[in-house]
Amino acid sequence: MDILDFGLLAQNIKVTNWLTPIWLISLGVAAGFVLAILLMIKIWIGQRIPFFNTVAENRGLYIGFGTVTTLVYLGLVLAGLYWSGGPAIINQDLFWSILFVLPFCALIGFGAWKLTSKRMIGEMSSLFFEGFLGWVNIICLVFTVFAVGGFVLAQFNGFGVIKFVDKPMEFVQSLQRWPYTGTFAADGENVHRFRADPIVVQPSPKSDDGSPFDGYEVPVYIDGTELSTMFLKSDQKVEVCSRPITTVPNANLIIEILPKEEPYFYRQRKDGRGLFPADFIEVLYVRNQGRTPANLELSWVTTPTYPEVGAIPVVMAMTLAIYVFYMVLAVLFPKTHSIAHATFKTEIGQPLFPLVIGLGILFIMGTIYVPYNTFGEDIKMYKDSGLTLIRVLAIFFAIWAASKSVAEEIEGRTALTVLSKPVGRRQFILGKFGGISLAISVVFLILGSWFILWTAYKQIYDYQEASKGLCEWDVCFREAIHIAPGLFLCLLEVLVFVAISVAISTRMGILANFLICFSIYVLGHLTPLLVQSSLTAFEPVVVFGQLVAIVFPVLDHYDVQAAISSNSMVPTAYIGWSLTYTVLYGALALLVALVFFEDRDLA
Repeated sequence: MDILDFGLLAQNIKVTNWLTPIWLISLGVAAGFVLAILLMIKIWIGQRIPFFNTVAENRGLYIGFGTVTTLVYLGLVLAGLYWSGGPAIINQDLFWSILFVLPFCALIGFGAWKLTSKRMIGEMSSLFFEGFLGWVNIICLVFTVFAVGGFVLAQFNGFGVIKFVDKPMEFVQSLQRWPYTGTFAADGENVHRFRADPIVVQPSPKSDDGSPFDGYEVPVYIDGTELSTMFLKSDQKVEVCSRPITTVPNANLIIEILPKEEPYFYRQRKDGRGLFPADFIEVLYVRNQGRTPANLELSWVTTPTYPEVGAIPVVMAMTLAIYVFYMVLAVLFPKTHSIAHATFKTEIGQPLFPLVIGLGILFIMGTIYVPYNTFGEDIKMYKDSGLTLIRVLAIFFAIWAASKSVAEEIEGRTALTVLSKPVGRRQFILGKFGGISLAISVVFLILGSWFILWTAYKQIYDYQEASKGLCEWDVCFREAIHIAPGLFLCLLEVLVFVAISVAISTRMGILANFLICFSIYVLGHLTPLLVQSSLTAFEPVVVFGQLVAIVFPVLDHYDVQAAISSNSMVPTAYIGWSLTYTVLYGALALLVALVFFEDRDLA
């Protein structure tokens, strides 16, 4: 392949198809960044309103307003669940959902009043522009420039050089339609979201002159360009069509539903040559061929013209969440945040940090051209090896940072100096854990963004190498977006090792820390195999397998090899339970760290 043909010296559709998924993600990051700035402005205004800036100083008002705000945020979350998944059913799943999001709503609800307090007036600028959020601002600014550049280059046809996206306004229009799409159902008179009562269709009347019946009109109001699938089921023989049945020239354009059969599923063709036209459909014509009234279940799913725009609000929410949770935790735990902030700046300034970032960047880019000999499935091996590399580099950096930040400060008596100030041992340990975790998060933000970029390009490269023709941008988008849950699960795994490494560092040095963490890494990934093999093995293996499963973290929970192999997304519920497991095991490891450090002689 000629590099001049693919590079920035010539406008090429391959470059546009490669960068369009990245532009969509950048649009979400840019929107979240703008909302974060607006949030800062809102906080700045709230700090200068006399009543609101004193709520946090009055214990009774703070508890009352914090509780009300928590309930408001919980209601918004439940409304979002209703909007995306249908009417909430009171069952075990709803209970666990509320139990999972309630602590986060409480953090934001009570933290919001702390942020608007009068004493935070002089601290918000340093909180937003320095430390962890300073790095996040740089990353978000890069994405924002890329998103704005996509509009500008498309407007001027890339100046004859390069275009990030071909028609950005079409994506914006699809995004505007996104809230109005979803699952709908008809009851014969109105259209409802998610579900509706069956339509009672009377038998077709017989005319005096024997002319055929066109069918009963059922209001549906469907945009044929957005129609994805349709579900139909009846207990009588029923015919359904998008226009009067007698005017249809071809019987193949009529859907025939037979009783006592499996439900009829129809998937709309995007080229407009299916059973339903790519136009607005106000009514469907239904004709009952039976002798008794038919109960017809009719529902359908609509998606925007470009369903990939659904990722934009998700990325926007995640970007905003980073700002919100960081500022809330910083203001709720000021002493812990001070130590975490100092630890973060120290670890980011270490020579190991740019070394880890540089190695990750080179490996992710270089392994694109490695032949994996997988008969067209190189992308799966590339994603798996990339996730493993980022995880291992981050764990190495976490162990090194914990040993340098905790063990060496204890040995060098720096910890004694810190604890001589109004800071307790618990704040010291939690602050060290928080600072190292923030540094690890920056590693994942940089290498994760870089990995998503080159995963999108990997498909372009593989198609060309296999002479498959042009790889469309939606294929690149699908492969790139599928690794985002894997990156998050890898981050959770590394955070477990941060907690373990901090606990070890309270008593041991860097060499012992590496050896123990390496053993935990190996045994943690082998835990499922040990437990399964213990079913038929002799007693010592049974005891050892159970011991490993109880004491060591089950790191196989964070492995997404199965999802990569099947080209499927990791379920949201699985990510939620993995996050819960990480919080519980991390809290246990930090509790051990506090116990070890509580009676440690620092003098």
